[in-house]
Amino acid sequence: MYTVIGITGKTGGTAARALLANGQKVRGIVRNVAKAIEWRERGAEIVAAELSDKKQMARALEGSEGVYIMLPTYFEAQDMFAENTRDLDSLKHAVVAAGIRKVVFLSSIGAEREIGTGAILKLHAMEEAFSSLPIATAAIRAGWFMENFHGLIPSARETGVLWSFLDPLNLRVPMIATKDIGTLAAELLQQAWSGHRVIELAAEPALSPLDVASVFSKIFGREIKAAIVPRDQWIPTYQSWGLTPRSAEAMAEMIEGFNSHWIAFGNTSAERVIAATTLEQVLQEAVDSTQG
Repeated sequence: MYTVIGITGKTGGTAARALLANGQKVRGIVRNVAKAIEWRERGAEIVAAELSDKKQMARALEGSEGVYIMLPTYFEAQDMFAENTRDLDSLKHAVVAAGIRKVVFLSSIGAEREIGTGAILKLHAMEEAFSSLPIATAAIRAGWFMENFHGLIPSARETGVLWSFLDPLNLRVPMIATKDIGTLAAELLQQAWSGHRVIELAAEPALSPLDVASVFSKIFGREIKAAIVPRDQWIPTYQSWGLTPRSAEAMAEMIEGFNSHWIAFGNTSAERVIAATTLEQVLQEAVDSTQG
């Protein structure tokens, strides 16, 4: 039995589908069972539990050999880091209490840094928390999500401009499709290893805002130009998307980390996996879905 925390999300859903397709038993932990009915129909066991409730989580994990974890972003919380700490404390307790032998979790590029990464500091804390456990763990340090550009499709299509926080526009960063994260998570859960693994995951080559604009141009059949969001507009823009002031500040610090090359791959002790899904595939699928 393998448990997926985040089964209704993109990476968790992909991991669960891959496990089920391989004949594995899958359990999904959710807050609202009604939102996971489709997973029961697919053959997964669904259990309701609050991440912050140690006893609930321990019971939910019982009987599972391994677990895949993707924690919520908590962008809407007054203090996203406090919420993350609360969940990590609960999960550490639950994993030990339930006798889990293997944990695979979604981390991020830059998670080895202790300062200067903004929102990614939550994932540094996650790596620290799970690497302290005497069990097999694997941190998937994923690149910039290709799906982050989904929300920019309407404005790019209507205005011909792709707005970018990345600066300069030729700055290349490692990017990844969320389905490749879930696929790797399922593979790792079914592998046998001991100790603590770190895997850097991205497609190749790394991509810049200019490259992304070029892909949009190909998909839309007309020129899409990349343009930089001014620094003084970062926090107001994030807040307009529903982030609290603290969360918006954390995201702005993260962007500065990318722009200064502080956040990058290159940890010599990490494994490296090259993913197959391209940005064009991800964006074309998203554009097709909005037109369907």
